[in-house]
Amino acid sequence: MQHRGVSRLFIGPGSNLFYLTGIRAIISERIYLFQLPATGKASLLLPTFERLGAEDSGIEAEIIEWSDATGPAAATKAFVADTSSGTVAVDDQLWSAFLLDLQALALKATWSKASVIMQQLRSRKSEAEINLMKEAAAIADKTFSELTQQKFAGRKESEIAAEIQRLLLVHGQEQMQFGIVGSGPNGAKPHHEAGDRVIQPGDSIVLDFGGTYKGYQSDMTRMVVVKGGSLDSEYERVHEIVNEANAAAHAAVKVGAACEDIDRAARKVIADAGYGDYFTHRTGHGIGIDVHEHPYIRQGNQEALDEGMAFSIEPGVYLPGRFGVRIEDIAICRSHGSENINLTPHSVTFVQ
Repeated sequence: MQHRGVSRLFIGPGSNLFYLTGIRAIISERIYLFQLPATGKASLLLPTFERLGAEDSGIEAEIIEWSDATGPAAATKAFVADTSSGTVAVDDQLWSAFLLDLQALALKATWSKASVIMQQLRSRKSEAEINLMKEAAAIADKTFSELTQQKFAGRKESEIAAEIQRLLLVHGQEQMQFGIVGSGPNGAKPHHEAGDRVIQPGDSIVLDFGGTYKGYQSDMTRMVVVKGGSLDSEYERVHEIVNEANAAAHAAVKVGAACEDIDRAARKVIADAGYGDYFTHRTGHGIGIDVHEHPYIRQGNQEALDEGMAFSIEPGVYLPGRFGVRIEDIAICRSHGSENINLTPHSVTFVQ
């Protein structure tokens, strides 16, 4: 903060608050703020009924509370009393209603995004964080293994998504964050929401899912093909190309490589094979407390990778009206290159 000329941080409920304090506060219409000055003691503004939960976290901060009966105005004014000037970095996800109230109380302050501070901290994972992500990934691997022992044909996509959620919870994740089940032509929609389509023999299916484990996320994508029926004649070739693109991206990972270099490595394989127009998204995104966070593995991002950065590698090819193929792992940037924490093989898995 001192290096960047930031006098204080204002952080609301969400992943940054959890990262800094361990507090998991609910995002709501009630103002709840953590204030961290560059020098001096931190403070916490919260509704009275949230005090015990905050104290359970062990946070060392002055607590300024307000009640539903009196409202937050007086407490908020006291909370920002020392914010008469200087540069204040505000949580990117703080509601605009709260930000406007803060700005009205500190008219001489200069306002900026907290991401200039938080991205540098959160993008480099500690070994403790990486171990939690490995445990989350292991649960996702186990979920996929058990899921593929079940029957797919004749079931709705939404039924398979519900089964993914059940298995993630059974094996220890706290909640499913998302569950993409894109069968047949729905696989050509990268963010297809599992719906009422009944899965047919011969369908290829994009299974992309993840959940939360002790505050950290899993995220993986694998392909399955339903036995019987007629598989699209181009599917196996596309699957092989996407797998080669995934491997090329992993091979490009090294400390000091630019994020766009990883994207370029995957994209070249797909483009050289004639499918460049059908790879329609970035190669990956950072992951940790949030499913999508810094850094982003995309064209134009020249930021250098560093030890401990965690991100997805997920090239894909999507042929409208026919099928899609995506293979996704979570990579950790190490001094020796890429460490893949998803251990499920990339080969086609055939299911009933």
